[in-house]
Amino acid sequence: MGLYTRLAPLIPKQSCVLCAEYSVFCVCESCEKSLQVNAHRCHSCATELNSGLHFCGSCLAHAPLFAKAYTLYDYSGYCANLIKRFKFDQQLCVGDFFAHKFYDKYQMLVADQGEYDAIIPLPLSPQRLRERGYNQTHELLRVIAKKTNVVVDQTSVERTKATRALSTLDLQERKTEIKNAFSAKPMTYNKVLLVDDVMTTGASLNELAKTVLKSGVKSCDVLVVARA
Repeated sequence: MGLYTRLAPLIPKQSCVLCAEYSVFCVCESCEKSLQVNAHRCHSCATELNSGLHFCGSCLAHAPLFAKAYTLYDYSGYCANLIKRFKFDQQLCVGDFFAHKFYDKYQMLVADQGEYDAIIPLPLSPQRLRERGYNQTHELLRVIAKKTNVVVDQTSVERTKATRALSTLDLQERKTEIKNAFSAKPMTYNKVLLVDDVMTTGASLNELAKTVLKSGVKSCDVLVVARA
């Protein structure tokens, strides 16, 4: 019998933030099952596809600079609710729940695709960091950093431009706003994993990919909690 199994009865439970039922995490197993993910997605940017195609029209016309994107869930329903609580209501217990799911997904990626040299979270501007009090992408990586030996590189890339809230902008406006928003030190990683909470148009992560590739990284993938 493992240590966790022996200690499980002694671990205090908390209430699910969605249904208020008692739970080990702040999202209970029943509510977790309601978090949806469409398995049929573009092999490049992870947007949902309704046909038998492997790539969306956008990626066929203009492929992103990252090789492949992965998502845990669809950005809808309960998942959207949870992410908003995590980012804007300081409910870090939701981040802890997502961090454990990130760890599970990362283990699957490594088993399927091989090891990454480093994980690079999308950086916040100093202004946004002061407003929020924490970088949500750093919180998402706490379990991976604790349970694996992969480098979680939080210092090689900086956000040098305080952009407007991208959620209020259309695709072209997002591309313009995020352009040249990051700077990076020289890096020698062969393959890195870029991490963010939500991917909507992919403009921010594509700009981050451009920055790290210019700085010496050979290739990069993307992992997000939710894909809009």
